[in-house]
Amino acid sequence: MKNLNHKNTLIFGIGNSARQDDGLGWAFLDEISNTEQFKGELHYRYQLNIEDAEVVSHAEQVLFVDANSENLKENCVFEECELNGEITYTTHALNPEAVLALCKDVYGKEPKAYVLRIKGFGWELDEGLSNQGKENLKEALELLSKFM
Repeated sequence: MKNLNHKNTLIFGIGNSARQDDGLGWAFLDEISNTEQFKGELHYRYQLNIEDAEVVSHAEQVLFVDANSENLKENCVFEECELNGEITYTTHALNPEAVLALCKDVYGKEPKAYVLRIKGFGWELDEGLSNQGKENLKEALELLSKFM
């Protein structure tokens, strides 16, 4: 992975801060914006949509940050995001792989892309992260600091 501290890098924080740990993606962006180290663009999203393919087409590299409710073995997982080739237009929400596939198909662009999944624990309608979510956010920020 190239240095994320580049003006042509996008970070998408996906989630909803009104649903506890679902807001981990947004909290991640909040923390990044407070450091003044990151020189790229930050995008807050409730979910990824078809229009995001156009935004991604202008970047050299993209990072998608999202809370994860699945049983991850680690508190946060950083991985390369691959095109999945499966683009469905029957839903208004897309996964990062589908956004990349659209970007390639429609705009002929294929930026390097990565996904950071942060393990969440609370999903109720409530502001603020769970204690475990806060700890996992710290770990995710430490992991990413290696690329800043």
